[in-house]
Amino acid sequence: MEETMSTRRRQFKADARQLLDRNFRFYLLLFLPIFIIMIVTAVPQWMNGAGVDNPGYNLLSLLSIISGLLTVGVSFVLIDLQRGVAELTEPVSKSFTIFNRGAYLWGAFALEIITSVFTILWSVLLLVPGIIKGLAYSQAIYIYRDYLDQGHKIGFLEAITLSRKMMDGHKWEYFVMQLSFIGWGIACVLIIPIIWVVPYMNQTMANFYVNLAAQEDESDEEPTVVSPVDDADQSTTESKPETPADGDEKTADNDDKTE
Repeated sequence: MEETMSTRRRQFKADARQLLDRNFRFYLLLFLPIFIIMIVTAVPQWMNGAGVDNPGYNLLSLLSIISGLLTVGVSFVLIDLQRGVAELTEPVSKSFTIFNRGAYLWGAFALEIITSVFTILWSVLLLVPGIIKGLAYSQAIYIYRDYLDQGHKIGFLEAITLSRKMMDGHKWEYFVMQLSFIGWGIACVLIIPIIWVVPYMNQTMANFYVNLAAQEDESDEEPTVVSPVDDADQSTTESKPETPADGDEKTADNDDKTE
């Protein structure tokens, strides 16, 4: 199992590096608005740490929220790149993908709030259950977006439930993959520019989702997530995911155990 996880992790990273190395200029411009916000927010924080008064706390908080939303939209683009359904053109325009559709923006904002509340509630009990739940909810926004793009109706709680199902047996793999970038984070401070590390990490995470979504499509007679590549050849009727029970988020499920 560990060898399989390690092999998959290396493949996700290799695919990400291949895309990044061949199209670095595109990735640089794609992430440029995010990098600018990172710099704008980092300077006042540094000044505050140096003892300089910082009156713009509310503005910095707003910029942080915008940066998070932009990152979600960019992740949509990275998923499409891995699937081969997006062109490597107009990177700056694609940076603002989250604002291209109101449902994207509202979904990202709402799901972030809901999953944060659920995670905090679990963390109140113990830290570890909170971490596990956070990992389980991590793919909800991408599932939500895939359903929207295919014209399927899906609620926020449904997306969260489908994320939990998708991450069953993969939470530890996702956690280890995140940890594997700690060294890269240190390296970008000392040697490698952050403008390469951040796209590399995000593309790897996008590859992880694409792989899991494809597995769900292959294993289910009625796909949990409809792949844009496959959907063009399908004429099956629309299927609706199972609605989660009202008490779903109040009790721990056996499938949320750490692998």
